[in-house]
Amino acid sequence: MSGSLNRDDITFGIACDIVYLCACALHGVKPDEQYARQLDLKRLYRMCQFHSLTAITCMALEQTGVFLDLDPAVVKAFKDAKAKAIRKNMLLDAEREQIFEEMEQAGIWHMPLKGSVLQALYPKYGMRQMSDNDILYDPSGQKWLADIMERRGYDVEVCGKSNHDVFLKPPIFNFEMHTSLFGQFSGGAWYNYYKNVKERLLADEGASYRYHFTDEDFYLYMTAHTYKHYSYSGVGLRSLVDAYVFTEAKGGSMDWGYIGREAAGMGIADFEERSRLLAKKLFSSPALPQEAGLTKEEEAMFSYFAGSGTYGTTKNYVKNRMSESQKGGSRAGFMAKLHFIYRRLFPTMEWYQNYEPFFAKHKVLIPFFLVYRFFRRLFGKKKIWNELRAMREFGKEK
Repeated sequence: MSGSLNRDDITFGIACDIVYLCACALHGVKPDEQYARQLDLKRLYRMCQFHSLTAITCMALEQTGVFLDLDPAVVKAFKDAKAKAIRKNMLLDAEREQIFEEMEQAGIWHMPLKGSVLQALYPKYGMRQMSDNDILYDPSGQKWLADIMERRGYDVEVCGKSNHDVFLKPPIFNFEMHTSLFGQFSGGAWYNYYKNVKERLLADEGASYRYHFTDEDFYLYMTAHTYKHYSYSGVGLRSLVDAYVFTEAKGGSMDWGYIGREAAGMGIADFEERSRLLAKKLFSSPALPQEAGLTKEEEAMFSYFAGSGTYGTTKNYVKNRMSESQKGGSRAGFMAKLHFIYRRLFPTMEWYQNYEPFFAKHKVLIPFFLVYRFFRRLFGKKKIWNELRAMREFGKEK
């Protein structure tokens, strides 16, 4: 294989360990015990946390006879993380069902999204970790939903500012309730594609207001959502595990012609095919990525996933924004950096419409907001430094 997956590169070497262990867990195969003994368990744990794959990795390690002989502190951290993930999934599942019952009674149509659906397709409960619950719902019921959530003890973190409302109830409950699948100004063509999404939905049996996608449409939305994060600041290995698990469970009965046509219309056909084939190569059998026969392009894609983590990185965000600025040769590297700084100081009106709608409606107040934003950013020195460092490195990587 080429050098991009060099086992001596610690970050990607650990990512390769995660892929192998996840594949073992998915196929119910015991990992090689000699291999398990040489794992750098501390780094493995940190990388698993970075990718939200700690529970599934722990389940694989527990099948070996040597797991308990390894570093006891890290073994405990793995087992605690797995137990916490299972408990959180159980609590989120129960809470979600109760919220759905109240939405049924209030006559608010709704549909679970992403992880809450995908988790049922994994071989064991708790393998698929969840940080929050995403739910699509009727925007006309926003006020009633807020009342439901407040009555259930939730703090309204965000409501009515963008296409998703956020409700929190410490210590673990986090619900993102979406009035649309993509924002009008950040979602691009996807916003228009899903503008009348309810027309695509099927009613759940035994419920009056609960809906679901066809398998094809669920996969298309899952892929579009992944690509949005992939192209913005990156997305981690869990999304590849999700893609593999879903296509293995549903792919044999899906209409791939329809998927191909719709993906092309959304501008994600290339990403859909490349990420699906990469996921299949990585997880279809328990083997290291170095042994999966990846092409150079697939190696580069895997490296990007491996370095991004669940929520992406500042480095990817800066690099992707400046690369966009350079498209078509419109800006050289230096001008791209200046443009990036300018837009960070003075956002576009689309940015205000998506993230600060109050100021989009009251433009005369924008100068005051910019002063406030400048000083708020100034005190967030770590984030500023990370962006400046990523900007300085832009163009140096070959």
